[in-house]
Amino acid sequence: MPTRPTRSVIGAINPKDGSVIWRQQLNHGNGLLKASDGDSLLFSAIHGIVQAWDAAEGRLLWDWSISEEIMAIEIVKSHGVGRMVYVVTKGPSTKAVVRLLTGDSGAVVWEYEDESGDVPLSLSITEAGLFYISIHSGLLQASKIKVTPLEPSSGHALSPVVLNVDKDVIDHDLILSNNLSSAYPLLLWSDRTRRNLRINVLGSSHVFTTRLVSEQAKNIDNIRIHTSKRIDNIVNFLIECQSGDSHWSEAYQLDVQSNILKIMYQLPALKGPAAYAVAVHSGTAYYVRTTEQDVTLFSALSDRTIGQWPLLSKGHDHLVKSEGIRCAVSEVVARGASAFAVRSAILLSSGDWKLIHNGEESWFRPESLSGVVAAAWADTDGPHSLADELAAESYGNIAAAYVHRLKRHTKDLKNFPQWATSLPQRIINNLQGRERRAQHLEPTGDGFGFHKIVVGATDSGRLFALQADVQGKIIWNIQASKAEPGQKWHVRSIEINHDIARVQILGGESMRVNISSGSVIDHRPKFAEQLFETTIDLLDSTESSVSIGINPDGTVRLPEHMIPKPKIIIVTQDEKMTVRGWTLGLSKAALAWTFSPQANEKIVCLASRSSKDPVASIGKALGDRNVLYKFLNPNMLLVGTVAADTSVASFYVLDSVSGQLIHTQTHPNVDTTRPISSVVSENWFAYSVFSEFVGTDGTSLSITRGYQIVVSELFESSLPNDRGVRGSAVNSSSVRPVSVDGDRRSESPYVVSQTYLVPAAISFMTVTSTLQGITPRSLLCVVPSLNSVIAIPRVFTDPRRPVGRDTIAAEAEEGLFRHNAVLEYDPKWALNHVRDLLGIQQVITSPSLLESTSLMFAFGTLDMFGTRVASIGGFDILGKGFSKIQLVGTVAALAIGTGFLAPLVSSKENPKRLS
Repeated sequence: MPTRPTRSVIGAINPKDGSVIWRQQLNHGNGLLKASDGDSLLFSAIHGIVQAWDAAEGRLLWDWSISEEIMAIEIVKSHGVGRMVYVVTKGPSTKAVVRLLTGDSGAVVWEYEDESGDVPLSLSITEAGLFYISIHSGLLQASKIKVTPLEPSSGHALSPVVLNVDKDVIDHDLILSNNLSSAYPLLLWSDRTRRNLRINVLGSSHVFTTRLVSEQAKNIDNIRIHTSKRIDNIVNFLIECQSGDSHWSEAYQLDVQSNILKIMYQLPALKGPAAYAVAVHSGTAYYVRTTEQDVTLFSALSDRTIGQWPLLSKGHDHLVKSEGIRCAVSEVVARGASAFAVRSAILLSSGDWKLIHNGEESWFRPESLSGVVAAAWADTDGPHSLADELAAESYGNIAAAYVHRLKRHTKDLKNFPQWATSLPQRIINNLQGRERRAQHLEPTGDGFGFHKIVVGATDSGRLFALQADVQGKIIWNIQASKAEPGQKWHVRSIEINHDIARVQILGGESMRVNISSGSVIDHRPKFAEQLFETTIDLLDSTESSVSIGINPDGTVRLPEHMIPKPKIIIVTQDEKMTVRGWTLGLSKAALAWTFSPQANEKIVCLASRSSKDPVASIGKALGDRNVLYKFLNPNMLLVGTVAADTSVASFYVLDSVSGQLIHTQTHPNVDTTRPISSVVSENWFAYSVFSEFVGTDGTSLSITRGYQIVVSELFESSLPNDRGVRGSAVNSSSVRPVSVDGDRRSESPYVVSQTYLVPAAISFMTVTSTLQGITPRSLLCVVPSLNSVIAIPRVFTDPRRPVGRDTIAAEAEEGLFRHNAVLEYDPKWALNHVRDLLGIQQVITSPSLLESTSLMFAFGTLDMFGTRVASIGGFDILGKGFSKIQLVGTVAALAIGTGFLAPLVSSKENPKRLS
């Protein structure tokens, strides 16, 4: 069952369970997909590239490319000749070209050039031959449809057939053709009212005229034609009509030899969306109508209902709202003389699709969740929320704290029935050592911090919530915004505040959504008086939430009479590649500093430390028990720029409060067209570039061009046990330099940097996060060429690894080992293992209650993926060899033995005491 979603991906789905057999990513854009009848071959055409695929395995057999737009593609298999591929292309000029390619290798056999200036429409193959269809539009006359017969073997053009079109028909969308290959392909067009139809069998000049007879035909929005293959010179086809919120259809039969067209029957209009499909079984044509209520089977010759099945959708726990039906494809199988079975693959308007067998849903694929542009972690009812509740009670008076605690306990009672019913199964699972999987959808906390929710937004205007600890189970999925055709929903960020998700949209638009139910609490449209690039929410001096607008030029606009909290800095970037820092004052923002790269440079990446980046230790313990003190600056900002004319990449480390330049690194001979990604964490930063790599092993020097990871770590001093200019100072300020003997000096860190050559490009970087920051952070990298997300342990990217020599005892005790210029991707680093991840663009992380484990969620244009990451192993988790049954049995045996032996010991001790 090959499919081509709107994300330019082709693949095969197992119709039994809906699992993916294989997938291939194509170039983005609109394209064509054709299947070869009678064998397992698939042909795709997009952006001037024709590719042949093995439909069973997904292997690329051959490809053919041209710098022209592909307008149509048809496949035919002839006896003695083999498989042939016909392609219609149109270049920048008005000339259209029809080409024949061999199906085995893609070699060009012949070409036919149409220099008439007509617009190519389609290409059709019948038993009578090959037909090239084009549109001829005259300035002073009506449009005409020209059908040019071509000899399949040589491409020689025969006498064309010109079909006159009514004067008011000039839109190409009014010209329809059948969507299935047929022995007698039909060409159908209508007038602007979409009520009067013209039908032509390709190869003849005769045009049939008919008029839709339904009373609903006065206002038709869309027409589709469904045609079966020829059966004894008879062509049966169905005209599907849609009008507003209703639909109906009319069945026709065309006798090609006698040129007789007659209407067979009419299906009455029904409310709501529907999809029609045609199927042929044992020489008989059938029509399948699928609505939101039922599936109905009709014969092509009679409107008598052959079979009808109520649509028994699983509903997906009633959390995925029903969407309109867009289209369907069906197959019919006879079970006896009067019993039939119908299987239909249905595409919904949301982008989801499912398989229905006799009205029962076999499987469901939530393809509407592709194209995720923003996501955030939510912990609505976990231990963190409990800590906030306890903190609120500790700061109030006794009466208020008691009332607050009483309300909290009353709220917790709503989960008691569910907890009580699940208790026996939990006990059994714990004794058997099986991991507990939550089967409910009501968010409740757990003891390890794994039960979290991911809230995301797609570019098609959808919002959704996934349950992270139940393999991404969908909690809710709503259509939050209706995007116009061809446009995308530009969500800038999602912010979580307790059980409320605030969605920030480009232009200052925002909405708040309840995380538990998915209901929209409120929606704030775009500002009418001024179009903001985005908005951010801050708490003012009265602890009230206010929205601050960021203009496209990077300036900040505050609401009137706003009194912000002190010491708030906002960093913005404008369209002219200037980074600014703003301090908030009374109803206005004052410019604190400005950073502008050189005239020939442009900013390509901007990274800062996360607001939740805990530091467990201010120093790094060395093997000889000395300490290197870390340069810890919570306001560290990394700005990456490139100069295309000089192929130079520069990276600037700034203080986002003062704008002070802390450190600079420059790389020459950089390919500025390749992806550049960066990340900042604790006292180090990393980035990836494609440039000239200079490596040394102590004896020889080598220069190589390739992808690199550069890791730099900042310390207060190069000397152990030395804090540099800070000395013994308790506090430091980003605005006021440190005073040493009356001389104010700026803090200049000691930087250790190292470069590693990696085998593939990295499109995105981030780091794992833990609750206390004790566990070394792993570097999470998205590698598109490998379709993977990898986690590189910190020990492999430590810039203090010795170069050109083996480690000494003190360095080995730290865990360091000899530096290797080439950092190969270990297959064990791939978090997705055997899964291929397509279109991943970003990764977000969240800490769990286990210090060893971090949660990660990757998303992008197509796939989503979530898992747990233990950077140095699960040191605070019991191993797989631990058995609760053995532990309970041992304790029980000891208790029984103690109870049995205690009287014996007591009876022996009593005579001793008497004696």
